[in-house]
Amino acid sequence: MKNDKLKKVLDEKTDISSLKLSRRELLETGVLSFAARVAVPGAVTSILSMTSRAQADEAAVQMMPFVTLSLSGGAALHGNFVVRDKGGSLLSSYSKLGLGKAGFATEKVMGADFASTSQLHKGIKSVASAATLGKARLVALCTDTANDTAGQAALRPFYDLSGPLERAGLIGKVLPGVHQGSTAENLRPVFTSPNSMLELASLDNMFGALNYSSTLADNGLLNAAQKRTLSSFIGKMTQSQIARLNSKDDGLKLALQEAGIKSADIIKAGGASGVDPRKDAIVQKVYGIATGTAANNANAVTAGVVYNALNGNIAHGRITLGGYDYHSPGVRTAADKKDFDAGVQIGRMLELANQMQKPLFLMVTTDGACVSETSDSPTSIWSSDYTSSLQFIIAFDPKGKVTSSGTQVGHYLPDQSVDNTTLVGSRPDYVAAAILANYLNLNYKMGMFKQLAPATLQADDVEQVVKLHVA
Repeated sequence: MKNDKLKKVLDEKTDISSLKLSRRELLETGVLSFAARVAVPGAVTSILSMTSRAQADEAAVQMMPFVTLSLSGGAALHGNFVVRDKGGSLLSSYSKLGLGKAGFATEKVMGADFASTSQLHKGIKSVASAATLGKARLVALCTDTANDTAGQAALRPFYDLSGPLERAGLIGKVLPGVHQGSTAENLRPVFTSPNSMLELASLDNMFGALNYSSTLADNGLLNAAQKRTLSSFIGKMTQSQIARLNSKDDGLKLALQEAGIKSADIIKAGGASGVDPRKDAIVQKVYGIATGTAANNANAVTAGVVYNALNGNIAHGRITLGGYDYHSPGVRTAADKKDFDAGVQIGRMLELANQMQKPLFLMVTTDGACVSETSDSPTSIWSSDYTSSLQFIIAFDPKGKVTSSGTQVGHYLPDQSVDNTTLVGSRPDYVAAAILANYLNLNYKMGMFKQLAPATLQADDVEQVVKLHVA
């Protein structure tokens, strides 16, 4: 590789039009090593359109990190959280909701009532301290979403808020949104689509997306001044210059466009080492990983999503867990294990946020639910799909500055089904709008609501659905 040619261009402040390196030479330099991988389906789209975004300003960094936990298949969250009627009273029976007859013991978790038999809250408490949970507040939205066996497309959950979140200013310092578990995903964008999402099956996917700058930052190829010059150089390339440089490979052209736009921030963050959760002692403890943990280890990948969301390196994170269509004949053990696992995920996110002293907004969503065999027993099996469902929003502040004015939006009827006449009862876009309104309220950005969620909730409606507040 003719490194001297590249160094000469950088050192002499040569006009960018004089850079005449071959594609092979650029790849060997490390400048375009990410681009070598963009032929993989979906890899190009992970970085696309970042050049068209406004640069993240200081306000964006201060916005509360947002992570979505998607339980794909239809989790029976109402078999954990204790739902109430329109007046806020307990139902006369929970025999179809997997909790049996009324009068069962409950526990307060994040200000909300959970059945003592709930495996979800047991999973949360197994990894999150009481001090952490005391600084978090949970609100449940009672929704009617089509189940996965005969669902109408119009009722499927459009709860991917990535697009409006970015428009509100939640923009990652170095990468767009990051998603783990896309093969099990059942969410769809609402209001606007995100600029891009990086699908994360392994931490190597993230390092690959950052390879352009992490190579320069970590391998000593160039000195600090050259790194800055190269960063500025690529960021200022015009379309025609990119075309001349890479006229035979559209994927390479796009990668070159996108790789440079955030390069200075990436180098400042330390390249790949600045996004690797395995190198952080707090993350190691919370997620049970180490520096030598495999890059494709599920816990390491999940930790990578949450860690980088909390640090503002990514715009927003989403983790999808499959297997929540768990109604089946026999015992309820498998379903309880899935609920416990979801609780562990929630608890780890909150505990990491607390130990890192970062705020966090967490959306727990699922596409439907399950109904149990009608029984007075709190261990009755989940027998079939059910359209009455819950979605959770959780807000955490390390200083305990989050309060709630209620724990439920919408309600269940005496027959143990969701009242679909409420604001969030049957309109997925209204559900998404309600979640967005709570998030904007915590970030002092309610003035953007109509712009981000048009033709949904009116002013009086917003007052009804916003339950999370800054103390």
